[in-house]
Amino acid sequence: MVTVVPLVPQVGIVIANHNNAAYVTSAIESVARQTIRGIRAVVVDDASTDGSDEAVRRCLARLDDSRFRYIGLKSNLGQAGAIRCGLAELSAPLVCFLDSDDVWYETFVARHLVAHMNADFPVALTYCDSHIIDSDGRMLAGTAWWFDFVSGIPTTRIIDASLMPAIRPETGELVYPGNKAMTFRDQWSPEGATNSMSSMMFRRSFVDLVLTPPSDGLRLFVDFYLSTFACLLTGAIAIHEALYAYRMHGCNKHSDGEVLGGTYNSSTTQWQPKRDCILRSIQAVLQSDAQSIRTAFGDYRYEQAETLIRNALRSRQPKRTTNTLSGLLAAFQDKFAEWRASR
Repeated sequence: MVTVVPLVPQVGIVIANHNNAAYVTSAIESVARQTIRGIRAVVVDDASTDGSDEAVRRCLARLDDSRFRYIGLKSNLGQAGAIRCGLAELSAPLVCFLDSDDVWYETFVARHLVAHMNADFPVALTYCDSHIIDSDGRMLAGTAWWFDFVSGIPTTRIIDASLMPAIRPETGELVYPGNKAMTFRDQWSPEGATNSMSSMMFRRSFVDLVLTPPSDGLRLFVDFYLSTFACLLTGAIAIHEALYAYRMHGCNKHSDGEVLGGTYNSSTTQWQPKRDCILRSIQAVLQSDAQSIRTAFGDYRYEQAETLIRNALRSRQPKRTTNTLSGLLAAFQDKFAEWRASR
């Protein structure tokens, strides 16, 4: 017998925009086209100077959709600040954050809802694969190489024919077959990756619990911050289907590189210093909010998360000497913490 529960939870969406006037209309329209109608969306313009405000207002007036609201900020708050402003207008139990230069496909929300409502294990985060497009919306790659990435050199293998698109000769469109596969990842690794902000759906209660650093400390890379926290504390589900298009237009806040093939660098700046800065923010929140996180997830998961972050940061630092009493004590404390987390 199949149990049918008639109502899906509502989904809240924040579209945070800063100086993406050329693309924000496409992002808003992609939300309006979702097959799931039970959504509420807030567009937040983060004090743009390129005509974004006019573009957003014109788009929303044309759509005339009561599910959308608009907030125009007078001063720039950065990514975390803009997201918080949008979240303050939403009460949905599940939330997504669409970058204003990306585009969702019409089944994005529906597929993520299915993943979150699975009958195996609840998680704080689901994320999906993406196509890579240019400023004109033309395809650059059929996947983001970093999607659900696990460290290791790709091995020789046969590429499954089901991963190949068809080309519609009359339009030139690429058509990819559906992929229903999903993977539960129960552990975070410093060598792993999920995907960009537009790929994700979160449980709102989880975001409220961990998104506590000042906005100035998270002006960018909120996706890495939240996804790392989710993988540390609850695990995550990867949806092996490209449900959105990630736009590399040359003026991205981070991905300003080119698609070169292989595990190419999407950014012309070094990622490691940014990564370590975010990991230190996560470590600080784990310590400052220890009681609430322990209460929510238990001592074992908390201590495991703290150990994984500490080890990830330590691996980037010079080896600590142990030829002094304090060094030996510190080494013992580290080993003891690792032992407790592994029990």
